[in-house]
Amino acid sequence: MANINLEPGDRSWAEIIATIEDGVYMEANRSWSIDDQRHKFQFGCEYGKRIRQGRLAETLRNPNYRATTPQFWHSLVQVGNGDTWQAFGTPFCGKGEPNQLIRVGHGSPVAAFEEIKVFGGGG
Repeated sequence: MANINLEPGDRSWAEIIATIEDGVYMEANRSWSIDDQRHKFQFGCEYGKRIRQGRLAETLRNPNYRATTPQFWHSLVQVGNGDTWQAFGTPFCGKGEPNQLIRVGHGSPVAAFEEIKVFGGGG
């Protein structure tokens, strides 16, 4: 597991939402699946909201997204400012025998991506 941090940009959360014509806002990661090469992945979230014409609309339960790593990072189009930045992850990743621990985490502001496969999310 690697430590990855995304530096803040210059847009507020509200400014980012306002620019999205049709999309899904997701939060509360609940599941993940990543291949051994870290190329293909899928994440499931607990909560989402549909975005329609720059406004939050109906609630979505358990929305998911999937992509390949290059596709995902090339689709990044907006990055939130420092006010939206949060640290995520678990405090430790355990590996080996005997068990060895290392501190891990991911820091990120709110971000917007285009053309990512979104599925699930029944209301």
